[in-house]
Amino acid sequence: MAFIPGYLSTISVNGSAINIYSSDASLSLTNEVLDKTTLGVPERVFITGLQSGTMDANMHTDTAGQVDIQAAFVATIPVAFVFRPGALGTHDAGQYSGTAIITDMTVNGAVDDNWSTTIALQITGAVTYTQPA
Repeated sequence: MAFIPGYLSTISVNGSAINIYSSDASLSLTNEVLDKTTLGVPERVFITGLQSGTMDANMHTDTAGQVDIQAAFVATIPVAFVFRPGALGTHDAGQYSGTAIITDMTVNGAVDDNWSTTIALQITGAVTYTQPA
């Protein structure tokens, strides 16, 4: 079994490869369900509802990276994202891609640490998963 080290990942937002600045990131996909249970039935019954998702990334602040992320945030329109756990080749888990809106951006500095930026994205539309080659 080939486990994939966390440092092997590619993340891009609005065409900018933010993995070179990121210290961690997550992608969360959700299948909503609708409760269709009726009276007189002892078990709950659900049907498929909508799909949605979010993505979060924590980054070390870099001049070029901050400019790119700031532009995507200010645009307030959906931007393209790519989330690849692993790297092309042996340690590859495929790729997720789609569009998302940056809903939150926090820039933080501390006297005993470097400046950091955290972004949260709300996925809009379908997410495409491409299996490893």
